[in-house]
Amino acid sequence: MIESLITVVLIGFSAGFIFSMPIAGPISIIITSNALKGNLKFCLRTASGASIIEFFYVLIAVFGLAMLFSLYSSIVPYVLIVGSIFLLIIGVRIIRTKLTLEDIENSEKTSEITEKKGGFRTGIFINLTNPSLFFGVLTSSFLVLSFASSIGLNTGGLDILVHENVTSLQEITGDELTKLDTTYIAQTHGDQEAQHSSYTLLLSLTYAFFLALGGFVWLTILAKLLVKYRNKIKIEILNWTIRILGMILCGIGIYLLWESFNILLS
Repeated sequence: MIESLITVVLIGFSAGFIFSMPIAGPISIIITSNALKGNLKFCLRTASGASIIEFFYVLIAVFGLAMLFSLYSSIVPYVLIVGSIFLLIIGVRIIRTKLTLEDIENSEKTSEITEKKGGFRTGIFINLTNPSLFFGVLTSSFLVLSFASSIGLNTGGLDILVHENVTSLQEITGDELTKLDTTYIAQTHGDQEAQHSSYTLLLSLTYAFFLALGGFVWLTILAKLLVKYRNKIKIEILNWTIRILGMILCGIGIYLLWESFNILLS
């Protein structure tokens, strides 16, 4: 029991930390753009809100998914529409940002004004209205836990649970979520089925918590580094970087809006 708990802690934290590194998702873009403006507390609150939703998504993905997804799938297009509009609004605001040398030199005074509100609800809302995160944590957990099991690490049966959830979701959607070879899992566990026991729930909670924590730690490090060294970046480059991040965020919003209409029309 202790061995599997330690394994799940290390795997969860490492996965959350590593998978949060690419600055390509909405949360990373918002945190990066605000860190470049010096809004550290806003970034930390955004990361906190996003991590809470990520925790629940991971827990659902690992411990049990099929029944909940059956209920959730019918509202996915509408969730996408709401989320995409929200991203477009934030993206436009970021694009319209224009920092001056006075803003950089008086960063402490600026932070007193801009950091007293916002961030937490932004992180919650963006991740809550991002169904791709729902699939992303399931696929990444499947890959990570399956790999850990394949090299002999004791995951306490979480790899079996996730494998069953991936199979169930593929049956519901008719889509193949991952091309990972599952031969190893089938050969190792045979006809063994994952049991939803209190111990499995404990492992699932532990994995979800430390994966979310790993993501939060990385986003915190990223925000602090950007805030610390933003004074070394030329103001023109800083403004263009922020605008480009805003454009990327708008692009993600437009893409999600297009996807939502495709789902509704299909």
